[in-house]
Amino acid sequence: MPTLRHLTWLLSISLVLIGAMMALAPASHAEAERYGRVTGEALPRWVSLKNEDAYMRRGPTKNHAIEWVYQRQFMPIEVVGEFGNWRKVRDRDGTLGWMGTSVLHNHRTGMIQKDRTPLFRMGTQDSDVIAILEEDVIVHLKACQDHWCHVQVDNLNGWLPMPVIYGVYGHELIN
Repeated sequence: MPTLRHLTWLLSISLVLIGAMMALAPASHAEAERYGRVTGEALPRWVSLKNEDAYMRRGPTKNHAIEWVYQRQFMPIEVVGEFGNWRKVRDRDGTLGWMGTSVLHNHRTGMIQKDRTPLFRMGTQDSDVIAILEEDVIVHLKACQDHWCHVQVDNLNGWLPMPVIYGVYGHELIN
């Protein structure tokens, strides 16, 4: 028959095991959904289209119907879910669908959201303007911090305020 000392010991071990399991488990379902189950990378996150022709499908297989064909290499697109070699994505218009990983690239890009956007020499509003960019121009993100992104477009390197770029989160830090 177990003694009081044995029962206390078993209870202590049980509490330690429960505590360890809780520490390893996500704090909530919402927290678990912040990371992809396949890659372990943050969700949502930004990627770009690798090819000029990328198909968005209704579901995560080639048997699902093609909803859209994107014909813009390096266009930024947001990954919001994962299933095997497929990523659930959202485009600039809010359209949701699935794309295979073979058409996606981790290279970070952005797209200008407004016509006549100034590209600055430095990351300040009082810096020289070195170009005027039109809406939908693709920029390659080199770094972002303090509400500014260092970008490359064609042969120009300059700075843009984060709010003018589709493909960057508000206070995101990119090295």
